Amino acid sequence: MNEVENKLRRQDWSQGRITAAEALELLRRADTAELMGRADARRRALHGRDTYFTHSLNLNPTNICENQCELCAFWREAASGEAYFLTLDEARQRLLEARASGLTDLHIVGGIQPQSDLAYYEALFGMAREIMPAVLRQGLTAVEIHYLARKAGLDTRAVLRRLQAAGLDAMPGGGAEIFGAATRKRICSHKISAEEWLAIHEQAHGLGLPSNATMLFGHIETDEDIVEHMLRLRDLQDRTGGFQAFIPLPFQPGGTRVEGATGAGGYRIARVAALARIFLDNIPHLRVLVNYMDRKLLQVLLQAGVDDIGGTSLDERIALAAGSGAGGRFRSIDEMSAFIAALALEPRLVNSRYQTSAAADERATPRPPRRRASGVDDALSRAVDGRRLTADESVALLDGAELWELGAAAHRRRRERTPGERGTFVIDRNLNLTNVCEVGCRFCAFHVPPGSDRAFTLSADEVVEKVVEAVGQGATQVLVQGGLNPELDLDFYERLLRAIKRRVDVCLHSLSPAEIQYLARRAGITVRDALQRLRAAGLDSLPGGGAEILVDAVRRVVSPRKISADDWFAVMETAHGLGMKTTATMVYGLGETSAQRVEHLLRVRSLQDRTGGFTAFIPWSFSPQRTQLQIEPATGVDYLRMIALSRLVLDNLTHIQAGWITEGPDLAQLALVFGADDWGGILMEEQVVRATGTAYAVGIERVTALIAETGLTPVQRTTQYVPLRVMRS
Repeated sequence: MNEVENKLRRQDWSQGRITAAEALELLRRADTAELMGRADARRRALHGRDTYFTHSLNLNPTNICENQCELCAFWREAASGEAYFLTLDEARQRLLEARASGLTDLHIVGGIQPQSDLAYYEALFGMAREIMPAVLRQGLTAVEIHYLARKAGLDTRAVLRRLQAAGLDAMPGGGAEIFGAATRKRICSHKISAEEWLAIHEQAHGLGLPSNATMLFGHIETDEDIVEHMLRLRDLQDRTGGFQAFIPLPFQPGGTRVEGATGAGGYRIARVAALARIFLDNIPHLRVLVNYMDRKLLQVLLQAGVDDIGGTSLDERIALAAGSGAGGRFRSIDEMSAFIAALALEPRLVNSRYQTSAAADERATPRPPRRRASGVDDALSRAVDGRRLTADESVALLDGAELWELGAAAHRRRRERTPGERGTFVIDRNLNLTNVCEVGCRFCAFHVPPGSDRAFTLSADEVVEKVVEAVGQGATQVLVQGGLNPELDLDFYERLLRAIKRRVDVCLHSLSPAEIQYLARRAGITVRDALQRLRAAGLDSLPGGGAEILVDAVRRVVSPRKISADDWFAVMETAHGLGMKTTATMVYGLGETSAQRVEHLLRVRSLQDRTGGFTAFIPWSFSPQRTQLQIEPATGVDYLRMIALSRLVLDNLTHIQAGWITEGPDLAQLALVFGADDWGGILMEEQVVRATGTAYAVGIERVTALIAETGLTPVQRTTQYVPLRVMRS
């Protein structure tokens, strides 16, 4: 443990604020969970659980821009059919339409082009003040101010004064990108220099115009670039105190011209945000923008130093142009308030100067302070020491430990359990050969009953060709499964497995315990006999599907006709007895209690004690969309807590797998530093989760880069975790 990490753990800056050299060391080497935890402690010291947001209209007057920056996907050539420019009359109409929306902010930024001159913006801000007198008018980046001054033959201070007189209340932080000169030249070669950007903000602060500070990262910047950028902001803030918030913006590569940039993953985003909270000790707020990231990652960042999540957007175009999903946007105050409150935080509706209205104050509902439950410290101590956890201790950790505490303990246990600093993955394909199922579980959006006009069943020949195609693309594992379809019996699966094995050499990791039991009962034979016949036909191992929560009190509610918990374990124990390896899974967020989640883990651990047959454990969250269960989806924080707890409780399982299919690549990447060591499969044809409307996609190159970014070496493996090749990112 180096001195900088020790200093971080002590939160001891008594020898002076953190230096740039120390910040660089933390960014490169600090344990992620600990870095997040210390940032969260700093956030709570400043703001408690208050979490801020705005309700804004984004007004982008034009997408025509002379700068044509390499990093921007929004700009268009003037002659392009997609180019637009809002006349003042058109802008007035938009403002009138939004006037009754209860806005806190109007955010105005546009491109650099002749029609958008100083007179235009003076008229626009004046009009906005007339139509929305109580709304804060924030607008025009330093880049735009510089352009307007040059076109008008004025200095930038004079332009700021005129705009302030017209109605400008605050400046956004756009156009900062990255201050490092070499990097800045490559990604935005026509923009103003870092020195000019900083000078304009210093002038604004001198005029009483507060502003935000931004940094665009996740493209081609270095760690040194990031720290230098923050240091220059901190130095300016020491002089002026005019920055309201720092906003780290993860680069969205879609539609841009920055070669070789893939964007920042959740690991990088969380570390940069946490470092910013610690290093930028004189900027009061740390804001991330909901339009630029997955909601589950956003939830995690609220426990990594972030106290402000931007706001609702009635009309947001710039992030969308770069490929940021529309699903990330919040469309109402109530939706965003509920999102924040679900994390036991206090929603605070403010404007961009962090002023509240009387109506916003009335909405506030203070919560009692959090108290640490008894038993948490002792349980955490046992977990850190690697001692076996009891049921009560496991529940205490799940319910009472801080996220960072769980993550740090689990990460250390992962390093002890899986030495070598490797992040593994398998190239595979999921084949759902039918969606017909007699069971009809309430949590499943994929199944249809027999006879449905939406039913499908692939023929054996179709399945074989899909397997051959997957192997041709590098797959070493295929998962074939479907519903409990009365038209598909044991004989069918035996023929199918043999047909596949005749064509290709591939691991058939297929058929869940529920399917095995169903086939055995229909054939009038024991589960053991069915497994022996399937194994002889080519079945190599079993996935852990159908586990959901292995507590019958839960199963009677969500899947009353499905295999019982005892039967699931009986199938797995029988398979292990035959020398077959299997995985174990958990789908949580079905309305179960913490004690029931822990019971599931302990039963898996108990069977592993007896057989040693589980190769990996895979927890993932329930996706309630389009199902019969109206349950709020579990958060990204819940997911990382479950990953960490799984590592700590399942002390006899070597591998914990990240569930990117339901959680997304950002959370899966963070899972690799919260106890997981394996990414899972990456050549997917997955339909069950997609049926809920949840869909993520990643390829081999992206997965390799995401694993490598965490400091792990990416390694392709077999189903049984035998290394095949070390990958280079």
